[in-house]
Amino acid sequence: MTTPPDQPTCKLLVIDIDGTLLTPGGEITEGTRTAIAEARAAGVTVTLATARRYGNTASIARELALSTPLILYDGALIVEHPSGRILYSNPLPDHIAQQGIALLLAEGLQPVIQPLGDPLHEEVWTGPAELDSPWQQRYFTVHAAELRRLPREQLLKPRRPVLRLVALEDPERLRLLAPAVAALDCSWLLLERGNYQCGELSLLCTGCSKATAVAALADRLDIPLSEVMAIGDNENDISMLSLVGLGIAMGQASAAVKQAARATTTSNSEDGVAHAIERYLLRSARTSDSNSRRRSTCL
Repeated sequence: MTTPPDQPTCKLLVIDIDGTLLTPGGEITEGTRTAIAEARAAGVTVTLATARRYGNTASIARELALSTPLILYDGALIVEHPSGRILYSNPLPDHIAQQGIALLLAEGLQPVIQPLGDPLHEEVWTGPAELDSPWQQRYFTVHAAELRRLPREQLLKPRRPVLRLVALEDPERLRLLAPAVAALDCSWLLLERGNYQCGELSLLCTGCSKATAVAALADRLDIPLSEVMAIGDNENDISMLSLVGLGIAMGQASAAVKQAARATTTSNSEDGVAHAIERYLLRSARTSDSNSRRRSTCL
């Protein structure tokens, strides 16, 4: 692991889920559970920042006994947990969402539309099954309970604001689409390999990212960004890793992600989150507490 020039006080710890909190097998190790519990016991607010929806993030939050606002949909939504109350949303403007959906349909790509709604009753909108790619079929199987298939005319005029618009495809095909997407007035991100082992193209409101949501949450909690620590592994984590006081990249992250961070931990198959919390948060907290006790004794 690399060490940053200094170790600022941490009052808010933000952890990405896939590729970071979870092992390659999709589990949370006992070491990570213990480290997070110790961070919370030290007075640190711990939250999750993910591209996931509330439903499959809340289950992880419950597993870790978290009761804090969660950053979802790559920063487009912050939801109070466990109440499910929306604290912050940043959806695409309606006309930009319509343009993005039309672009995907024109290219023969199945749009995955994630609308703003009740976090406790989430939906995923998409088109006829004949447009599904093999990767989307896998995604739709996982989210079968939330899936709503709509005719083309309804897809082009969403009845609710869209938090995030996604295409799951071969990354080469998505790269060819990049110039047309870049011409739209929105933020967008192309992951060469997302959670479904394929390319993942996502469209968000202009300026929307995990970083903007982290800033909004820190402001709400009255915590300076200099006292925020974030851990992540993928390109959608770059913005928050470069924003906070201490951004930490996972060991298996790309060079671009590591460059955005101030430190690097081990990989998600080597308890990287637990090691990062122990080295950069708990050790600093123990030193500070020890110093405080020594000062009190001197007085």
